[in-house]
Amino acid sequence: MNILSLFVLVPVLTIMGIMFTKDLKGARLVSAVGMGIQLALAAFLVLYYLSVRGAGNLHEMVLTSDYNWFPSLNIHYFIGVDGISVAMIALTAIVIFAGIFASWEMEFLPREFFTTLILLVTGVFGFFISLDLFTLFLFYELAVIPMYLLIGIWGSGPKEASAMKLTLMLMGGSALLLVGILGIYFNSAPNGGAYTFNILQIAKIHIPIAAQRFFFPLTFVGFGVLAALFPLHTWSPSGHASAPTAVSMLHAGVLMKLGAYGVFRIAIFLMPEAAGQMAWIFIILTSISVVYGALGAIMQKDLKFINAYSSVSHVGLILFALL
Repeated sequence: MNILSLFVLVPVLTIMGIMFTKDLKGARLVSAVGMGIQLALAAFLVLYYLSVRGAGNLHEMVLTSDYNWFPSLNIHYFIGVDGISVAMIALTAIVIFAGIFASWEMEFLPREFFTTLILLVTGVFGFFISLDLFTLFLFYELAVIPMYLLIGIWGSGPKEASAMKLTLMLMGGSALLLVGILGIYFNSAPNGGAYTFNILQIAKIHIPIAAQRFFFPLTFVGFGVLAALFPLHTWSPSGHASAPTAVSMLHAGVLMKLGAYGVFRIAIFLMPEAAGQMAWIFIILTSISVVYGALGAIMQKDLKFINAYSSVSHVGLILFALL
């Protein structure tokens, strides 16, 4: 088995183990052990990747594995990593391991809380290893949907309103993203042949520039909503403030960067000409995000709001740099 598949399998097995526990002690112990294994796998992956690159392996992706699980639409379970995805996997493993201990004293529905938290992070790991657009989108949704439950059930303050606002805005972004991905798919065979969701294959062909101009902004904004792109950032401060500590950690430390990673890996990488032509629009929006987020953070007196607004600024700076 490809070691990358373990980053999805271990959380799933951890969730199954939590279901057999009866109390808080058992749930948190299983969660800590499972995410401790995940952290060890991430450390091994980083060392393995550095050794492979040091040995002269210059392939664009390493540890690739491909399984055609829906032949009629050419959908594959195609996985692999490069330096950026390895770094993001390591970051996610550190944050979720710390998040388990930040939730150590969770007494209200502890089994359900840890199950939902680890389900969320399963989607994150799957997203970072996926090289098939459809599979990547499935893991993306798996990472987004549990946020509603985690904030709406275990949050604080106006948690129901915050959870609903977050969900509606992220689902709106997902709708735009789905249109963008399907647009890329149906333009992945400009000279005839079979359509493909394979990111590496699509990167080697030329998507018609008219199609790029239409689908690039949809894809960028679809991922940009999760990256708190101005003016679609308003879900982030309220979501941060109402979220449990572990969820706020994942939100700022991983999920918003997941949006930026999607912008880079899909929108810019697959539609570079449109990205070059339309960059000025999003540079303006990301510049506003940087300044607005920083000024918003200065004015706050609540640590979670400070974290939220500073994250808007930080991710805005990432998107600005990419553009």
